[in-house]
Amino acid sequence: MIPHTLKVKPQPFRYGVLIYAVCACATTTGIAALLLRVFDLSNVVMVFLLTVVLVALRWGRAAGALAAFVSVGSFDFFFVPPVWSFHVSDTQYLFTFFLMLVVALVTGQLAARLRDEAVTAAARERRASALAAVATDLSIAVRNEDISRVCTVRVGPLFDGRTTLLLPGDADETAVTRWVLENGLPAGRDTDMLPSGEATYLPLSTAMSTRGVLMLERTTSGPLDAGQITLLRAVQSLIALSIERVHYVEVAHETQLRMEGERLRNALLAAVSHDLRTPLTAIRGMASMLGENDIARAIANQAGRMQRQVVNLLDAARMQGEGVHLDLQWHALDEVVGSALTTVHLGGRRVVIDIPRDFPLVELDAALFERVLANLFDNAAKYTPNDATLRIEAAFVGAHIHLTVEDDGPGFPPGIEVESLFAEFARGTRESAVPGVGLGLALSRRIVEAHGGSLSASRGNPHGARFDITLAAGDPPAIDREDPV
Repeated sequence: MIPHTLKVKPQPFRYGVLIYAVCACATTTGIAALLLRVFDLSNVVMVFLLTVVLVALRWGRAAGALAAFVSVGSFDFFFVPPVWSFHVSDTQYLFTFFLMLVVALVTGQLAARLRDEAVTAAARERRASALAAVATDLSIAVRNEDISRVCTVRVGPLFDGRTTLLLPGDADETAVTRWVLENGLPAGRDTDMLPSGEATYLPLSTAMSTRGVLMLERTTSGPLDAGQITLLRAVQSLIALSIERVHYVEVAHETQLRMEGERLRNALLAAVSHDLRTPLTAIRGMASMLGENDIARAIANQAGRMQRQVVNLLDAARMQGEGVHLDLQWHALDEVVGSALTTVHLGGRRVVIDIPRDFPLVELDAALFERVLANLFDNAAKYTPNDATLRIEAAFVGAHIHLTVEDDGPGFPPGIEVESLFAEFARGTRESAVPGVGLGLALSRRIVEAHGGSLSASRGNPHGARFDITLAAGDPPAIDREDPV
């Protein structure tokens, strides 16, 4: 919307119409002189009244009022005895003059009001037609270039000038344009900001933000009148809404393409992962038939690692489409941790588990939470040396359970944002000999958040990687532990 700072052009008074009114009365006087040869003096009065009405209709209120006084004066001077004088011989004519003046003024002002209303209605109709044409063209615009074309072809001629649509980031963006975009206020000609400018810069603002600037360059001098201001406000709002509509259409289109891409990717991942599970199971079975030797163990370990990646792919595709479905039960945390450790080959790495013996039960989906821990342990196995130490700690703090998985390896690569590693297919180093597709941490966070908890990562002190899991403690049932023998 255009604020009050845009100056409105005052309507100048046209003194020429007063001369036209006097000339019309003079002409009427001559016609009345001819009519007196046929009609009585009382009938000639109506000619003067008709002149007042016509003058008011044609030239407005002031001309009509002047015509009323001039008509009464002419009637008295030229036709009422004694003629050629304003002296009245019969006092009854005074009442006639007064009544004639009142009737002339009233009818003239009524006629002038009808004229003004007719002119206003015609102007409103023209503005409505112009606005409808602009709205029709903007409604079919599907790009910003189409809106810019409407501004140039349709809007400019309405204000006797040229209009240009300026959008954020355009090559021809000026300091004035940036100021209007940042402040959402008009600038340039006919405004309080840079009034000496040759063009007027109007913000195209919506409820969300200022989408662009409409630059109006007029060839005529003087500010806009009230009707043009009203039309410009409406056009300004229509253009702003059209730009916002095009923006959200583009966003919706990009979102649809992204959703289609995600759906296709998930379907492809699910198909490929499903086809890999059977040969991986066969490889692990044949490796176990080779006996207990280093080659067989290496084959089994690599096959197990690949199988975890396949399971991660399947789970990611399933959770993307169906969400996370939990089978919540009360479990002992140390048992879940121990089960996860058995699924990961840690080599010669030292594992330290610090979970109090009287630690309460935790409500979780054991299979999915085991997957979370297995992914964290597998990361430690892939990115730490064989003599590293893996420490697992659990603590009960208030109404939450804190589980920490920390290693003393080299830690995260320098210069990388740790939080970015939780994105799908994100890895610390793009080109690396370490196997993996970058789904483990993203999948783990999604599972933990489905439990109502949080998973975060940080750099260890002085080195290493640290993962913190926070879960709600809930109201665990009491457990009976056997006394040690």
